Amino acid sequence: MKSVSDYLARSDYSSSLEKVTGENPSALTVSRVFYSKLVSRCYHLVRISSGPSRNLLEAYLERFLLEDLKRILRAKHAGGAVETSSLIVIPKGYDHHIDLKAISEASTLQDAIDLLKNTRFKGVTRLMPIYQKYGLISLIEAFIDKTYYDSEVIMSIGGVPDKSTIKDMIAIEVDLTVIKTLTDLKGRGVAAEAVRSIGFRPMKLKADELVLMLEGNSDSIPEILSRTRYADLSQPIRDALDAGKEESLDHVIRTEIHRRNKSLMIRYAATLAYVLGYVREAETEATNLVSIVTGKELGLPESKIEAALSV
Repeated sequence: MKSVSDYLARSDYSSSLEKVTGENPSALTVSRVFYSKLVSRCYHLVRISSGPSRNLLEAYLERFLLEDLKRILRAKHAGGAVETSSLIVIPKGYDHHIDLKAISEASTLQDAIDLLKNTRFKGVTRLMPIYQKYGLISLIEAFIDKTYYDSEVIMSIGGVPDKSTIKDMIAIEVDLTVIKTLTDLKGRGVAAEAVRSIGFRPMKLKADELVLMLEGNSDSIPEILSRTRYADLSQPIRDALDAGKEESLDHVIRTEIHRRNKSLMIRYAATLAYVLGYVREAETEATNLVSIVTGKELGLPESKIEAALSV
């Protein structure tokens, strides 16, 4: 761990890492530095923006708040307490009326979900019977992701410059997130009607393609994808399914979003699309660094750590 900190001391993380005490700080302690830098970089963009561009950036950055929310709900699902020091600290004024402290202090997952009734995520309450049937917190997380894109990000695109390019960039995230969630839930034996109740609304994936994936099983999804605009994902997803690991599927999707995002950034430099791409790149960097220090602390072989990175 110390070797990682020493290496990063030559980067723009240096001033923050100097404040980390101890000869060999824990992965959690160092990860807080990464998340703090991520938030600082991204919310600086909000502060120097204005008009529709600022509105979109602020909506897009709600992803960090919702990552905290999902971490808390995962802990409730597992019957444990959330490690608050592991949460991403959001600047004051950007909490979007979601009381994470109250949710983290809720006794049960149901109590935590009840605290969302007065937020845009109130619809998650109707998923609780399905959650109770299958015992999968990913059902709840999928609804949170869907609501984030539908009611926050997509609704904020209107009026921004380079609107069509922004829509293309957001569509990649939305559609690939839908594909990942569908593949995962179908692989876990969740019925089509239960998956449909999440209310997926892909942007570029066609309605008939979505229906085929909903009605088939997880093994049929790579074949269906081979006939869509996302055909290049067919084989990587098939390989992930053969590996039988959820993290393999997640890695495939994260890496593909990262690859397509970088391509759009290069093509549309000096536009708002580049700024959104920068946020994704900063997020990817932080996620990769957290994976590295966590893997080092756990004593994982270097090859396994590298395989988890989005590059």
